[in-house]
Amino acid sequence: MGILMKKSFIVLNSCMVILLILFSSGCDEDYQKQQDMYKYQIDKRKENNQEHFYTFNKQIDDTLERKTFYVPVYSHIYTSENSYIKMSITLSIRNTDFLEDLYVENVSYYNTEGKLVKNYISKPHVLKHMGSIDFIVDLEDMNGGNGAKFLVKLASKSKSSIPITQAIMIYSVGNNNFAFVTEGTVIK
Repeated sequence: MGILMKKSFIVLNSCMVILLILFSSGCDEDYQKQQDMYKYQIDKRKENNQEHFYTFNKQIDDTLERKTFYVPVYSHIYTSENSYIKMSITLSIRNTDFLEDLYVENVSYYNTEGKLVKNYISKPHVLKHMGSIDFIVDLEDMNGGNGAKFLVKLASKSKSSIPITQAIMIYSVGNNNFAFVTEGTVIK
C-alpha cells in the first residue's frame, strides 16, 4: 500500500506540474495579446486618426452649434506649502448624441499663466456619434502647473445633445493612489 501511495503521489504531482505549465503558457499568451492590444491602441492614439475619430478635411459649416469648453486640470497638487504630488492627466471628450457626429475643432492645453503649452490637434476632427476620445498629459510633464486648463472647441448639428468634457487626474505609485475628476464648463 505504501508503494502504491508513493506512485499515486508522483503521478498526481506530475499531472499538477503539467497543468501548471499549460496554464502559465496560456497566461503568457493572453498577457502578450493584451500587451499587443495596448500597444496598438496607444499607437492609434498617437496618430490621432482612428475609425471613430478622424481628420475632417472640409470647411465646417457655419450653421453648426459651436461651444467652447473650459476644463480645469492639475499637473500637480500641493500636499503642503513645500511639497506636491505630480499628476498624469487624461482629457476625455464624449459625444453624447446617438445619431450625429461631433466636430472637434481644437484641443489646446494652457499653463497656469494662461500661455499655450500645446495644441493637441492641428486640423478639425470628426468624433462619431456615441464616440469618445482622450488626450494625455504625462506624469512627468509639469509645464501646465497647478492652474492648467484645456480649451476644447466643438461643433455639432444637434442643439439638444451636450458633449461631455472631463479630465481625470491620477497619481499612482506602489500602494499610494489618488485620483479625481473635473468637469468642463461651457464658456462660449
